[in-house]
Amino acid sequence: MKRIDFPIKPYLLKYLEVHLELKRLETDPLKLEDFVLSSANKQFGLPLSWLLRKSVKSARHEGSNEECTAMLGVDLRNYNFSYYELAQNHLTPYAIFEFNQLVDEIFKKELYWWVRQHRERRATIKDAIRSYMAFYDICEEDIAYETLRKNVQRNGGLPSRKKIKEKGPKTGNFSMNVSQKTSALSQKTSALSQKTSVLSHKATFEAVRQELSKLPLPLFESRFFHNAA
Repeated sequence: MKRIDFPIKPYLLKYLEVHLELKRLETDPLKLEDFVLSSANKQFGLPLSWLLRKSVKSARHEGSNEECTAMLGVDLRNYNFSYYELAQNHLTPYAIFEFNQLVDEIFKKELYWWVRQHRERRATIKDAIRSYMAFYDICEEDIAYETLRKNVQRNGGLPSRKKIKEKGPKTGNFSMNVSQKTSALSQKTSALSQKTSVLSHKATFEAVRQELSKLPLPLFESRFFHNAA
């Protein structure tokens, strides 16, 4: 089988798991099925295909790949054998760094959009970020909440507190504390995992989606919902 393991940051792998609709292996629920590479996937497949073709000599690499400790399996069935040999034997630091940068940029743009939507509905930044992390099953070991918070405050384009106050009082939708809810959800899924040994990842996402559907921003307004429909 023509395939490679592509190094990627753990939180970006979880992000791609959702957006590429990668399923968990029945034989090993801790592992994902391979992403079948195709240039028809304009957002992720096309740039990755281009990066794997990039000549080693012409590739300029700046930055570190030390945090790319997870692996995205890439199925190259749609490409000829010479392309497979190139990708297998010359997987450059440049390709790894650039693809991770690309996915990270998309991840953060969606995070900023998510937080802005919740802030307009009078949610706290903390609750908005925590709900985003819960939606993608991202934990502190993958990427710290504090790191995301700093990114949001620096680059999120959030409205000023004055503008938020002018929108009026809080609605009844905000009586719940999202952090407490997501924490309780995590405890529930953890307990379930211990009882059953293997917890279906799909079931976990469904549980998270049910919790998030109670938030001011309905899931049908999110980009993920439309991509998955």
